[in-house]
Amino acid sequence: MEFDLMTEEDYHNLPEEPELKFVIIEATCRRNMNSVISHETPASFDALIRSQYMTLVATAATELGIQGVEYPSHLSDPSEGLNRFMLDASAASTRIRLRRTPNQAGSVRLSARTRGRIELQMRKLRDVIENADMPDARRRSLIDKLNALAAEINEPRVSFAKTMAIIAFISVGITTGASFLADAPEAITTIASLIGQDKEAEDAENARLGAPPVPKALPAPAPPSTKKDGAFSRPLQDDDEIPF
Repeated sequence: MEFDLMTEEDYHNLPEEPELKFVIIEATCRRNMNSVISHETPASFDALIRSQYMTLVATAATELGIQGVEYPSHLSDPSEGLNRFMLDASAASTRIRLRRTPNQAGSVRLSARTRGRIELQMRKLRDVIENADMPDARRRSLIDKLNALAAEINEPRVSFAKTMAIIAFISVGITTGASFLADAPEAITTIASLIGQDKEAEDAENARLGAPPVPKALPAPAPPSTKKDGAFSRPLQDDDEIPF
């Protein structure tokens, strides 16, 4: 009997962000482990699944830079460290979730790709402002706002209120320039659209993650007399005869 706690499709669907990758891997492995282990599965299969869970999660933690989740290789029987390992893994996932969840409704974490695309649009806007027919005072004011937008875009989380206020100021400030009709409207619309797309993706990912996992007690190994690999026998009853 074989079972993989993570399928190729599971790996393919993982998010790009390392911390989110770990949360999804741990939750998937834990859920699948709890779904297949029972009193009716062979003891050796249960041990294999528990070991697979710890191996996959510990390896993911190492590769993704997650601290505090280590395979209990120091134990002569690593399976004895399962409960502690599950608590450590759950604690790591909870810390990640807590860092991501508070006061996030009005902000978004931009991907590196999105930041790069926004910076391209901001360069277009800078060209428009520098070449537009407008008073120098207005030009300096718009450049200052564009610099503020660049600073906001590079924050860990981008505020919708600040970003939209800056974009609105720039949009109003350059409408009197003859070159506005060339690149500025498209650049401004693209910036707002890119931010919105990342927010939609983030909300969808948070919904996928759901609530932090609650450690679930695994079934205790069945006594040797009532469970064997590939074969099962019923427990002795009070009126059963015991052969000598």
